[in-house]
Amino acid sequence: MVVLQVLLHNSRRGCCFLLSMLHYIVQLCLLRNGRVLNVYDQKLLSDFPKDLDSAVKQFKLDTAEVIYAVCPEQQCQALYRPVYQKGSPIAHYPLSCTYKSLHNDSPCGTHITRPRRFGKVEVEIPIKRFVSFSFKDYIAELTSRSGFEDKMDAVWESGLSSKGVPAEMNDIFDGQFLYDFKDQDGHQFGRQTKEGCYVFSLSIDFFNLFTNKQAGKKVSFGVISVVCLNLPVSMGYKPENMFLAGVIPGPKEPSLTLKQYLSPLVDEFLVFWDPGVRFSHTCKFPEGRLILCALILVVCDLLATRKAIGYAACSHERFCNVCKCTRTGQGYGHTDCRAWARRSNEEWCKAAMDYQACGNEEAKTAQFNKTGVRWSELLRLPYFDISCCVVVDPMHNLFLGLIKEHFTGILGISLSRQTQEKPAIIVSFSTPPSNLNPNNVSGVEKLRRWLEKPIASTFPDQASALKKLQRVNLPALEFVCSEVHCNIPLLPLPTEPQRSRHKKAELAEALLEWRLQQPETQDIGSSTSTECGHVLLAEEIEEIWSDIDQLLTPSWMTSVPSQIGNSSHGNSRPISGAHWELLI
Repeated sequence: MVVLQVLLHNSRRGCCFLLSMLHYIVQLCLLRNGRVLNVYDQKLLSDFPKDLDSAVKQFKLDTAEVIYAVCPEQQCQALYRPVYQKGSPIAHYPLSCTYKSLHNDSPCGTHITRPRRFGKVEVEIPIKRFVSFSFKDYIAELTSRSGFEDKMDAVWESGLSSKGVPAEMNDIFDGQFLYDFKDQDGHQFGRQTKEGCYVFSLSIDFFNLFTNKQAGKKVSFGVISVVCLNLPVSMGYKPENMFLAGVIPGPKEPSLTLKQYLSPLVDEFLVFWDPGVRFSHTCKFPEGRLILCALILVVCDLLATRKAIGYAACSHERFCNVCKCTRTGQGYGHTDCRAWARRSNEEWCKAAMDYQACGNEEAKTAQFNKTGVRWSELLRLPYFDISCCVVVDPMHNLFLGLIKEHFTGILGISLSRQTQEKPAIIVSFSTPPSNLNPNNVSGVEKLRRWLEKPIASTFPDQASALKKLQRVNLPALEFVCSEVHCNIPLLPLPTEPQRSRHKKAELAEALLEWRLQQPETQDIGSSTSTECGHVLLAEEIEEIWSDIDQLLTPSWMTSVPSQIGNSSHGNSRPISGAHWELLI
């Protein structure tokens, strides 16, 4: 059951059902010699796990966890660690929040617990909880697996040459940053040492409990995860090799910073940096080994990154956390990176400490408006260079940024059926004569719409244009040509003295010649082949949706919503970076 749930990711309900059936089969086997069970058989059945959780506990797969009480006030969200009295398993928390945003300010005072009765005992439990897991247990599990330490230690042997000149860049360990990275004694971190020296990246992302739909309810909760960069990429990002540091409670994301939720993790990384943690036994070193760890990267989307490092939003005057560009000075369109003045770690730390030292909210606001920097728990790490250790997650930058824009903004896969462009030219007719039947009147209106659209979208080439115009009835063509005063030959023709009416081909050719001579006044779409400046027509988009709907994908691959890009279908299927990746 543990293998089915932990490794094969079967549902809990299915695993519990199989566990119950296995218990029943064992019971039937024990009853084969009679209805009365002996003491040993009764003991075997009583020790049989009743649910999946009890089975997992036998394997000791769960790491230690701490349940913090969180202040429900959205602007506060202070954390309170549980306190246990001697010999009691009951966690105790303060009844109300005592956090002060300023030293001379009054406490928050929000109630953080509520009473709950367990049998005859009434206990105060947190209203809002933050679950934090043990990083030490994660490292213990990682180093107890066969072959992992060899792979994690081997990365320090590759990379830069002795002169520090970059060789071929294949991995983060080939870069200059880790080559120059020093330990607490000033030596190269991880190189020519017996200790286990490992580096990690931090990721924070928020998810909608209702599967991140384009439309509908949105309730966000956050996940703080850590990845060991010493492991190969093919191994490090597997769920069983990643560390879940904590789950940020909802229903709303923290508005400004994440400093309170990062504090427990930073505390553990400080211990792993100096003096380090000595494990009594690892797979490679049964006699024990000292492990040193460092957090060197923050890899999140832009919004989570700003909250993690305590920086301002993109709409702030100082919108960039890398350089000193401003909105009123250089603006968003200033792309000459050689002219950018980069921020330094020393400047950032000074701005954050000045922000912390402010004595009132007005001073804090003024300091923040000046620099765009708030305090971040990551600044407590003595080795963390916040000016260059923060990157943008490529998944959000590429798949949810460039590729999504390519499909929606250029290809037009999210083009609404109701989207209509302004006419490229204005075409007006007088009232059709009474001798035109309804079909001919409809043809006149169809011709008017075709003539008003951009010529590149309606008539891409002459052959298809003439064929399209000749689909309309002859009376409608005659009426439109007379209204726009097309240059058509006069009848009767010398070669055909008996003919009294023009042919469709003649009228279509004259009407197309007239349309090509009209100047277009529309900007959007006038130089493209389709409506609204997009590559795909509405009919082509619907055909793509139909193809996706009939597409069969393997069970291990994420399926693409059949009407991807259509927000009206957002209640049924989510849109994620994996979907855009599959489309290409």
